[in-house]
Amino acid sequence: MIKKNKTGFTLVELIIVIVILGILAVTALPKFIDFRSNAIVASSQNLAGTVRSASALVYSKSVIAGVAKQPSAEVSINGQTVDVVYGYPAGTKEGISAAINFDEGDWANDLKDKEWHSRASIYSGAWVYWHGNISENAGNIQCYIRYRQSTGVNMEPVIDIELSEC
Repeated sequence: MIKKNKTGFTLVELIIVIVILGILAVTALPKFIDFRSNAIVASSQNLAGTVRSASALVYSKSVIAGVAKQPSAEVSINGQTVDVVYGYPAGTKEGISAAINFDEGDWANDLKDKEWHSRASIYSGAWVYWHGNISENAGNIQCYIRYRQSTGVNMEPVIDIELSEC
């Protein structure tokens, strides 16, 4: 009697391996391909850095102009008038939004077809930004940047960045 050596895989074994690989791909792939969320987070962090830099620049200009200790004033930066509170940009469109001098093609105030939206925050003296691809209002979703103006002499503004639901 001659023995035949079997080598290779049976059809059932191959199907089982393919099913297992399919299950792994379905569960793992979204974690690696969530580029939209990563882009929103990176863009948000960039915006927060821009707001911090603009705030520091406006404060420097306020010190030079001698208005850093006043509860309300204006400074001019590159021909742009910026409302200031204790030397830092006010938490308004005429304050922090003017300081960052956004391009209307990239920014918008409550226009649904733009990348970023901005509006007055629920906090007095605060302005909030959120990414336009999120259909929710920034007050309802945890993906935003909020700028709260200075509340006194030598007190820096507070810049909140919430990215947990981006």
